Amino acid sequence: MAASPQPAPRYHDLDALRAVATLLGIALHGAFFVLPELIYPWPVHDKSVGNDPTYHIILDITHGLRTPVFYLLSGLFSVLLWERRGLHSLGMQRLKRLGLPLAVGCFTIIPLTALAMALTSGREHPYDFPFWALPFIWLFATMHLWFLWNLLLMVGVFIILAKPSIVLAPLFGVLARLGLRFDVSRLDRLGVQFRNPKIWLLTIPISAAASLLMQEPIFGADSLQSLIPKPATFVFYTCFFFFGAFLYQQGVAVRRWWTIALLPAAVTFCIGFLLLREYAAEAKPFTHGELPELVWMFSNRLTAISALAETAFAWLTCFGMMGLFRWLLSRPSFTVRYLSDASYWIYLAHLPLIIVAHWLVVDWPISYHLKYVLACVGVTVVLVISYQLFIRYTFIGNVLNGPRTRRKSQPRPAATQSAS
Repeated sequence: MAASPQPAPRYHDLDALRAVATLLGIALHGAFFVLPELIYPWPVHDKSVGNDPTYHIILDITHGLRTPVFYLLSGLFSVLLWERRGLHSLGMQRLKRLGLPLAVGCFTIIPLTALAMALTSGREHPYDFPFWALPFIWLFATMHLWFLWNLLLMVGVFIILAKPSIVLAPLFGVLARLGLRFDVSRLDRLGVQFRNPKIWLLTIPISAAASLLMQEPIFGADSLQSLIPKPATFVFYTCFFFFGAFLYQQGVAVRRWWTIALLPAAVTFCIGFLLLREYAAEAKPFTHGELPELVWMFSNRLTAISALAETAFAWLTCFGMMGLFRWLLSRPSFTVRYLSDASYWIYLAHLPLIIVAHWLVVDWPISYHLKYVLACVGVTVVLVISYQLFIRYTFIGNVLNGPRTRRKSQPRPAATQSAS
């Protein structure tokens, strides 16, 4: 009898790292109301913070590392799924896990987030929009679900590059009816195989070039909330996605010693953060005066140095965090696996709750540090409980993570009867 196929190995450390990168979104959004100045428009602001830069640093670290890490791992897992199940299964799985939650979120989570912003801000500008517009907010701002939309676009580009006939086959079908025949299968021989390191290592300098075109005076890439991505930001993150694909295709094994990359990452963060703050102090958030974009970026050499430092920080933390998690979390753990599953739901649902939590605690007569912790921890606990009760073993959990079964309790051993 033929032996049953062995289950594919699971990357416990990379699963855990992807979960942490996802959950850091709560730390990032939780910091908005305790910033010394409003970098992003936010409905609630604790004015007792003063000039304390603590949460500006937390915001910049989390923003600078979590999204590049997430997209690099997404590229790696995409190639893994491609090799195990094929491109068709990859596309269908991503539509189910990303496209369906995004479609539902456009009419639930995004309107609820906009409603929370409007009510907690007292309907001040820019939250004075009419309530009838709530179902259509996603057309203008995808809020925190932007990463789903952009990841879908990246997967689409990936599939087209791997198998060009998917796009061009209909065209050649029309040509065939006109008497012009062409072997479509030849196109797929031109598909990208992600095996040439000389080509894929170019993603690093390309990402550096893209970082020089960023407009927002923040550490890390610009925001991507529009349905039409900003070219520089999309290219920047796509570089990490395709580099992750290259890592898996090349069979590069993550090493524990990669952890040492976190040391130079800390140095590059300090350089980029300080230089950017010095230059951004003269610029308004989301503006660059009357100067054209490229002139604004290159009118001060400190800005260019800061952009390159941000890019170096992103790449170094990707390698450093992979090494750290290989060192600490390479063995299977039910707790880590559970939190990895729950992290997706927690991120999807957290933003309206974190805004309400900010509104609830902002006027409490306690330290703003404690307010930050209470808001982040409170929202996380509520969402973990909701995941266990309403998500994990339901249709929603099946869409987000695949089917999960309840752990069976071990039967108790029968009590031995004492001799009479």
